[in-house]
Amino acid sequence: MDRPFSPDTESLRWRLDGDGWSLRCPDGRLVPLTRAERLVIERLLSTPGRLVTREALADAVAGGDFDSHRLDSLVYRLRRKVADGCGASLPLDAIHGEGYVLDVKR
Repeated sequence: MDRPFSPDTESLRWRLDGDGWSLRCPDGRLVPLTRAERLVIERLLSTPGRLVTREALADAVAGGDFDSHRLDSLVYRLRRKVADGCGASLPLDAIHGEGYVLDVKR
C-alpha cells in the first residue's frame, strides 16, 4: 500500500512505495532508497511541483548541518540510480541557487 502524500496519489507517476524505502517509477518498477535518499524524496513529495529550497532539503537530511556539496552529490547519485533502475529520468529540476522541484506527474 502506497503512503499518501497528496489527496490524489493515484495520479502521481512517482511515489514512495510501501514503507517508504523504495521509489515507485511510472512503469511500476521499484528503486530501493538509502536513508538520505528517502528523506530527500519524502521532502520533495510533501510539496509536489513546488520549489523545495536547498536549506529545507539539508534540514530534512541532517537537521540543517549538511554540506551543500554533499546534497549535490546525493541528488546526482539519486538521479543516476533512478535512471539505471527505471530506465527513465527522475523529473527533478534544479533551480540554480534556490533548490529543487519534483514534478511527480511527469
